[in-house]
Amino acid sequence: MALAAMTASLCLGTGATAGAQGRKALTQDTYDTWRQIQGAVLSPDGRWAMYTLTPVVGDGDVVLRETGGTRERRLPRGWTGRPVTSVVVDSPFVAPQPQFTADSRYAVFLGYPPQAQYDQARRDKLPAARQPKAILSIVPLQGDSVASIPRVRSYRLPRESGRVVAYLLEPDEAPRDTAAPATAAGRPAQRKTYGSTLVIRDLATGNEARIADVTSYVVDDSGRYLAYAVASRTPQSDGVYLRHLATQQTATVMAGEGDYRQLAMDRAGTQLAFVSNRDEYREPRPRHVLYYATMRAPTPVVVAAPGAVDGLNPSDKAPVSFTRSGDALTFGVAAPPLDSIPADSLADKAVFDLWHWKDRRLQPQQRVEANRDRDRAWTTVYVPRTKRILRLANDTMPQAQLSDDGRVALVTTNVPYAVEAMWGEGGTDVYVVDVTSGTVTPVARRQEFNAQLSPGARYVTWYGDGRWSAYQVATGRTIDLTGAIRGVRFDDETWDSPSTPQPYGIAGWTRDDRSLLVYSRFDVWEVDPSGARPPRVVTDSVGVQEKLVFRLVDLDPDERWIDPAQPLLLRAFDDENKGSGFYRDRLGVTAAPQRIVFGDRSYGTPQRARKGGQYLLTQQTLREFPDLYTGASLDAVTRISDANPQQGEYRWPTVELVRWTSADGIPLKGLLYKPDDFDASRQYPMIVYYYETLSDGLHTYHAPTGRNVINPVVYTSLGYVVFFPDITYEIGFPGPSAMKSIVPGVKSIVARGFVNPKAIGLAGQSWGGYQTAYLITQTSMFAAAVPNAPVANMTSAYGGIRWGTGLARAFQYEKTQSRIGGSIWEYPMRYLENSPLFHLDRVTTPVFFMHNDADDAVPWYQGIELFVGLRRLGKEVYFISYNGDVHNPRKRANQKDIDLRMQQFFANKLQGAPAPDWMVRGIPFLEKGRDQLNRSPDVPR
Repeated sequence: MALAAMTASLCLGTGATAGAQGRKALTQDTYDTWRQIQGAVLSPDGRWAMYTLTPVVGDGDVVLRETGGTRERRLPRGWTGRPVTSVVVDSPFVAPQPQFTADSRYAVFLGYPPQAQYDQARRDKLPAARQPKAILSIVPLQGDSVASIPRVRSYRLPRESGRVVAYLLEPDEAPRDTAAPATAAGRPAQRKTYGSTLVIRDLATGNEARIADVTSYVVDDSGRYLAYAVASRTPQSDGVYLRHLATQQTATVMAGEGDYRQLAMDRAGTQLAFVSNRDEYREPRPRHVLYYATMRAPTPVVVAAPGAVDGLNPSDKAPVSFTRSGDALTFGVAAPPLDSIPADSLADKAVFDLWHWKDRRLQPQQRVEANRDRDRAWTTVYVPRTKRILRLANDTMPQAQLSDDGRVALVTTNVPYAVEAMWGEGGTDVYVVDVTSGTVTPVARRQEFNAQLSPGARYVTWYGDGRWSAYQVATGRTIDLTGAIRGVRFDDETWDSPSTPQPYGIAGWTRDDRSLLVYSRFDVWEVDPSGARPPRVVTDSVGVQEKLVFRLVDLDPDERWIDPAQPLLLRAFDDENKGSGFYRDRLGVTAAPQRIVFGDRSYGTPQRARKGGQYLLTQQTLREFPDLYTGASLDAVTRISDANPQQGEYRWPTVELVRWTSADGIPLKGLLYKPDDFDASRQYPMIVYYYETLSDGLHTYHAPTGRNVINPVVYTSLGYVVFFPDITYEIGFPGPSAMKSIVPGVKSIVARGFVNPKAIGLAGQSWGGYQTAYLITQTSMFAAAVPNAPVANMTSAYGGIRWGTGLARAFQYEKTQSRIGGSIWEYPMRYLENSPLFHLDRVTTPVFFMHNDADDAVPWYQGIELFVGLRRLGKEVYFISYNGDVHNPRKRANQKDIDLRMQQFFANKLQGAPAPDWMVRGIPFLEKGRDQLNRSPDVPR
């Protein structure tokens, strides 16, 4: 019998009665129909909102909604992939956000065929050229028409013009296997990838111009120029071309057989750059040249020839881009690639990895990063005004950030500390480069947190040694910005990890780098980077006094500066009671911030129309989906979406913020979820789920999902009380810390009388899985435990690999989440005492857990150690591993399978349901793939 059919038997557990006004329990057939809102955006004039409404599985719609009225249009968008807010599974992409034209007259978006077509193509193993293709939709906002163009690969809209849209079609068919031209040495050249048709459409008239064989294209912000590269079956047509969109005149920038890549245009539409191998195209290993042209004189000049920049070549893999102002151009240079090794040449040879003790990166990390390494290029700057070229980055100083005017660069390196970083003792050296002179000046050594270049390139700022510091580029002075502020910390006051507490961060800069705004735990501070003016608390200390966390809302992401003449919009979060809202404040004024709106809910980040004052944002509670709201003021908004009207048909919980004291006397908080028809005179089974701290999510909406975690909405629907306790840690003792936090919290709930003390289960994933495995070795108060993807043995996990990154795991124990606080040689007993494996003989709790054989975070042999140890000791344990899946399952079928098996396990242990077959007899290897599940009888009420 199929897994989904089992759900019905699990919906009749304790508390799942008809008392919830006839509402239904949430089952697996419900999950995939729940809809999410993606990519919500306002038109520039604020009169329209647009978003994608998509189910977890299936086909979605684009919704256009008038913000000041009730007019709404829904247009099919097809399969857009799983929502960004969910685990991405079985999906080839996440659909790009729909866009409005700059004049607010049209909506433009890519739609897709139905999911059924993609599924069929996958089953039929169709080649890429024959798989379903996207559809471009152009929607006039006035009227009911829509233009749909099939087989569109991409499109571009000018940022400041609504006259045209340019879009690139898919090739009509797969490229034919034409013979590659011979190289100068007589060997065949690399096979050429031809372009496809580019269409330039006048949005008002619908007239179109078509250009053949285009591989890439760019449009300037104003919509005056379109530049495009051609790869044609007629070699002499290969090249870069520039089209004036108003006159429809096209100029040849450069032509001739070759590849033309990394096309870039500045925002003003006055400059163009690209790389090409035209001059060496028929050579065995053609090298690229960087070219530069202006629109006034579109004949390109050579900026960087092969070998001209420190003996390196311009790269066709690295992006070419102009700075925001257009004053400088960045590109990449690289050494010639190594010759590839044919696979068949190794057939009779040894194939191995050699691990060298002086390698900066372990072999697994090198393997994970191999493609990046093959394509790596070093950032180089070209300043057209002075014709200055300077390589900013190299293998010893690999990261570079260029100022907008191209005068200054911030260069950083962690290379000297790469080996130490494997156990968490890395760092970054910071330098400033004067592009004009090439002078490199050291700024700071071995900093733990990132340094930043101010927007005006006058300062470099960083956080270290408990203070914010600024380096003044013009004078070379280093200024202590916050060290003199007494009684205020600018790093995390609640930090309970062995590493250095992280800073709360930077809010932004005022114009001309005059002031820097930084965060303390609760407030916003203004500091003078030159040190001339004393620091002042912008929010008048209201944050710390009222336990409100203030953070600046950026309403114009394209603006580099904070305008001191304009009011500041602040998000506020109540750290004690978890409400939120918005306040207004001003720089340079000694006054408390003014409340705009505040309540027992969670507000999303608002966006504001580029022209006009219309806002768009979400707000949510546990019982209210984060639908869209809009209005001219944040305290007077109207809901304009209703994503999940079906929610009213289902049981939905309530949530309570609870407080207790840990065994060490530390006040703690947690979330208690109760069933829809909760009756305090009854006793319920309870499931306890945790990670570190979850109480800030009091007003978070939980869509019903089927995964490897405890969804409180689903489990309360099935008759459980669900408890999310916060945990605080003592360095060196993560297991006992979890015990001291969680167990008193559980006891405080049991003392209230509505939880059956003999029907309490534990569950956790990853770090939560470890804590679950540890807790059951220390207490027998739990009747069931699900420690998914756990670490069982810290002594073996310490030397393991995070296979997703290739990093050694030692840093987690010495410096970060696992919180041992030192190496296994410094603290051997901490590793032993905190490892569940060495205490498994004490376990009395039945265990079921998942650990997948392609886990990319916690090596799955940790799960094997846990299972084998419990089995050796004769303990009841069930272990499931989804073949080829990772730490959190990506395959949808696996997500739903583990969800249902967890439900069945808890139903058996906490609600008295009969055990399913897989718990009774297992699944023999020779029966792998067969459905082993049979329907369980209804659970006694």
